[in-house]
Amino acid sequence: MLDTHDASDKKNAGHKGRDVEMKKKVEEIMTKEVITAKENDSLLDVATVLKENKIAGVPVLNEREEVVGVISEADVLKLLGNFHWYTSIFTAHDLMNIFGEDLHDVQQDIEKASKMKVKDVMSKNPETVPPDTLIDDAAQIMHSTGFNRLPVVDENDKLVGIVARADIIASLYES
Repeated sequence: MLDTHDASDKKNAGHKGRDVEMKKKVEEIMTKEVITAKENDSLLDVATVLKENKIAGVPVLNEREEVVGVISEADVLKLLGNFHWYTSIFTAHDLMNIFGEDLHDVQQDIEKASKMKVKDVMSKNPETVPPDTLIDDAAQIMHSTGFNRLPVVDENDKLVGIVARADIIASLYES
């Protein structure tokens, strides 16, 4: 394998600090106290948890505490996009004025969505990584899959943390 970290290679000299940082492991930057959802939690409850904690997604666990999915704001927005009336531009007041008599349909859709379970909306079979994964490898997985967060699991497939894209970016600036 070609060694691109040769100090005599002037082209890579400016990136030396980054290369050292990326040799760190996921366990060094992951969030260890992870907020999770259960498969049978309501979508409304999870949306509330995301909003209250100012986070964009959480791992989903089954009854055996195994990671079976990830639910994110994007998953919720995808669901809302299926409703003919939904747009992020309008407020609830705007919708009432636009739909008037037909507001009943909107209310039915909202009730339907609020009764949905996480397992119906989550991204299933998420990529997971062990704690000793190099940060660079986690970044590559995120890039290739489009996922913004990766659950970190131990050798028994039990959740031990989560690493987000923001954690990786922040690690680049730590000394």
